[in-house]
Amino acid sequence: MYRYYLLVIFGAPGILALLAALIGELFWLYALLGAYGFTVLAFLIGALFAILVRLIPARCFDPLAAPFWVRKWERRFYVRLGIRHWKDRIPETGALLGYLSKKQVADRHDNAYLWDFMIETCYAETMHTVCVVVGYLILIPAWFLGSVYFLYLALPVAVIHGVLHFLPVPVQRYVRPFLLHAYLHNKAKAVKKSTEQEVATEKTPSPVV
Repeated sequence: MYRYYLLVIFGAPGILALLAALIGELFWLYALLGAYGFTVLAFLIGALFAILVRLIPARCFDPLAAPFWVRKWERRFYVRLGIRHWKDRIPETGALLGYLSKKQVADRHDNAYLWDFMIETCYAETMHTVCVVVGYLILIPAWFLGSVYFLYLALPVAVIHGVLHFLPVPVQRYVRPFLLHAYLHNKAKAVKKSTEQEVATEKTPSPVV
């Protein structure tokens, strides 16, 4: 899937530059510089805000908090969108950046790991959502450069940037309930085991002195 993302990232600006040159009558060199310049600018803005999100304490990304809670109807909606067939095709960059890999669950029985995994999905969801919005900041300089730069280059680049960042969001929200179910199951199992041990201890007769 990475190759498709790279194809879009590097190929789409070239197509936009061609359209700006042919339809918008922009000099081809300016069109190329504008298309790839706005692409790089959108990437840098997204990277900056992703770093800022990472600076927020983990306690602010509680998987049980309202913004990250996923309702049953939402999960059913993702299923209808066929998310099971394409979720694994969305590039996972967490491991590449030194964070917990979200490609697969390493241990479903380790609650500390599951909790960290859920927090990581909250981080990813927030970062990608923020990047969808801030990518449109490239429209500000484009506005001053002229309508051709704004309509044929900056706006399409912002939309493509937004779509690429939006796709991972439903994946995080679809996966998190499964992690939460495993987490709560392990927790209930641990409580039950502890209760059984306490009962067994109480039933054990005291040694005769």
